[in-house]
Amino acid sequence: MPYEFEFTGATIVGMIYSDGVILAGEKRVAIGNFLLSKAGKKVFKVLDNIGIASAGILADMQAISKILAADIRLYELENKRQASVKTAAKLLANILYSRKYFPFLASTIIGGIDKNGKHLFSLDPIGSLIEDKYVALGSGSELALSVIEGEYNEKMSYEEAKNLAYKAIKLACGRDVLSGDGVDMLIIDSSFTNEIFIPLK
Repeated sequence: MPYEFEFTGATIVGMIYSDGVILAGEKRVAIGNFLLSKAGKKVFKVLDNIGIASAGILADMQAISKILAADIRLYELENKRQASVKTAAKLLANILYSRKYFPFLASTIIGGIDKNGKHLFSLDPIGSLIEDKYVALGSGSELALSVIEGEYNEKMSYEEAKNLAYKAIKLACGRDVLSGDGVDMLIIDSSFTNEIFIPLK
């Protein structure tokens, strides 16, 4: 009997706003039609100014965040300077590409703030790197993007961006059975970094 791969679900979004970057993801962990957990973490703070959100296999998401954090710290020790967001994104792309024959089964958004400004990148499981102002990945990404594309403005305030990220994921959760159970957000602002949870209403 051939092995059947069961898809995992997730919806993650990232967007740049006037003073920073927001990364958000829902909390449901499911494989196929089986619900494993309602408390999965898909948004990770890597450094105070850099974070990632991932959609895919939970173990792979966790491994990516830990390996990236270690590689960034090693880069900073060797080069005696803080890694920029673009440098961190390229390090992650190299990590993913180095495993192209046995890849991490996760798509990733990386974003943050550095001396050059606000940056947001998306990566597929083998490290293709694309910079953008907003992005959505995962099984509910089409639904989330339909909301973001209609309302997004790079000059949005923090509250407007937070509400838009929540609205996009809430809509995806309402139609995608593999997504749900609340929204984790990582806000990286020019004046603060904060992780919050918003239950779905």
